[in-house]
Amino acid sequence: MRNSVLIAILLIFTTVGLSVFGIQFTGSEPLRVESQQLPERQNATAVPILPDPNRDPISKNEAGLLAAQKLGPPGVKSLLKVPAVMRHGDFVWNEERVPKGEVKIWVDLRRQMISAYRNGHEIGTAVIVYGAEDKTSPEGRFPVLNKQRHYHSRTYDAPMPASLFITNDGVALHGSPMSSRRASHGCIGLPVEFAEKLFDATAVGNVVEITRSPASTNQLAN
Repeated sequence: MRNSVLIAILLIFTTVGLSVFGIQFTGSEPLRVESQQLPERQNATAVPILPDPNRDPISKNEAGLLAAQKLGPPGVKSLLKVPAVMRHGDFVWNEERVPKGEVKIWVDLRRQMISAYRNGHEIGTAVIVYGAEDKTSPEGRFPVLNKQRHYHSRTYDAPMPASLFITNDGVALHGSPMSSRRASHGCIGLPVEFAEKLFDATAVGNVVEITRSPASTNQLAN
């Protein structure tokens, strides 16, 4: 469970200044991993446990550390449980029992991951492809400017299904062929089925945060 991973983060962070959020790299493939189960911390900020076996609740302390390490937006309340390993093309989507509300999208270029949150609860996560060195993906906060379900790029003569455009010069989150050897021309490429679900869950004006978490977060302390 990723809740035990976050407990490990807090214990490691307070002793040696390192943290982990369930991601390690093997070559160019990102891996989500689970840490050893640790005893529960004393005096942790209590959070309601959702009646949902598909997600882990997150305390306010853990959410604060997540945000400080650029591993998620402020105010995260729960995370989806995911397979131990996620590779290009893999995703998890589950929005059952999550209250309706505005969706926020978090993209971490270093970990090659995207997460969608609604009312602080993660409803979807996937491995991404992103811009190559000569055409990098932008970093920062971007509102969704417009949505096009069946867009086809005239510049690159390529389909871009379920496109969420975030810049006026054509950068979008969209469905894409997935491989560790692929890169985009600045867009955020998603598994097509995940892109369609994100398209349906997202409205114009919703915020996309594209960032790069610190490299130390993919290391487990000995």
